[in-house]
Amino acid sequence: MARTAIVIGAGLGGLSAAIALTRVGYKVEVYERAPELKEVGAGIVLYPNAINALKKLGVYDAVAAAGSFGRHGKYMTSKGETLVEMDLMDVGLDKESIAIHRADLQHALADKLGREKIHLGMPLTSFEDNGRVTAHFPGGSFASADLLVGADGLHSVVRRQYLKDGDPQYANCFAWRGVVTGEFEGLPAESGLLIFGAGLQFGAMHIGQGRVYWFGAVADKKGAQGRTKKRDVLERFQNWTTPVPQLINATPEEALLTHDLYDRKPTYNWGHGAITLLGDAAHPMVPYMGQGGCQALEDSIALGASMKEPPSIAAGLRKYENLRKQRTANFVIQSRRSMNASMTRNSLFISIRDFIFGKIPSKVLLKNLHTLSNYDQPDLD
Repeated sequence: MARTAIVIGAGLGGLSAAIALTRVGYKVEVYERAPELKEVGAGIVLYPNAINALKKLGVYDAVAAAGSFGRHGKYMTSKGETLVEMDLMDVGLDKESIAIHRADLQHALADKLGREKIHLGMPLTSFEDNGRVTAHFPGGSFASADLLVGADGLHSVVRRQYLKDGDPQYANCFAWRGVVTGEFEGLPAESGLLIFGAGLQFGAMHIGQGRVYWFGAVADKKGAQGRTKKRDVLERFQNWTTPVPQLINATPEEALLTHDLYDRKPTYNWGHGAITLLGDAAHPMVPYMGQGGCQALEDSIALGASMKEPPSIAAGLRKYENLRKQRTANFVIQSRRSMNASMTRNSLFISIRDFIFGKIPSKVLLKNLHTLSNYDQPDLD
């Protein structure tokens, strides 16, 4: 008889975990609080480590067809001065990075898993582990399985009940995000930009199907505080180099997203018994290394591989956690440090930052992609 698993959360981490567990023989059911399958967010960059995970999950072709390969990147100042340019084709990585709309990635994962396994409008209220795990939902409904994976995001109900470690910490930074369609000067196809200012950062990239994803980040201890209008964004970025104001102006008011950024200090306690955490529920990080979603995909591969033939459910889950805790903790810490350096308002630090970026050979920056690509992920087969 096939072992069974409950996954809480139908985001990128939850769906990829469900696929991985299915591939190693588990019967999996996914429970999602939202009434429809709708990823909150805009774009995501899938770096080489995430690409490797997608290949192991069998969903790479669908993702590659929906997104845009990142072949060229540029770092700039807000006045338009180029700090460094990178051509991924020169180092053979032009097909090892994909930018895609989060909704397209979510739908590709859902199609691979099978939508009949996803139960929408089912927020978890509590769970218990008495040999078998039972998850409880509103109205008295429940589900039982051999294991439960909490992949329910930043404000994880699973984590709250298990760890009782409070709320995530505000990172003193918020961001606006948008997706637009069209061609924009200074942003050729299959390219991306990262532009630095004083306590401000702007990024833009093609995400496939004629669309461009952009974000504007602001260092602010008070958070967004209702600054959700296009005029609020233009107040910060109106005088920045092309194509920044053009992208903002092209974004419909109702399509503008505003998010405060959060993370948590790393914890090395992800689970007990037949319960574990995955993705943002386990290791939320600020998006300054682009590794939040990528690490969730890595988690799913490690989880599936650890649960192939474990001596016990608990032993398999602890193996998964031990494989992942240190690596994800490093990314949480490095992402916060990268944010602090990128978002500084100190004029001396800004001069040093821009000078260093201007002197670093592009091949040194691209070496980081090689490092990610060479990360050894276990096999599911």
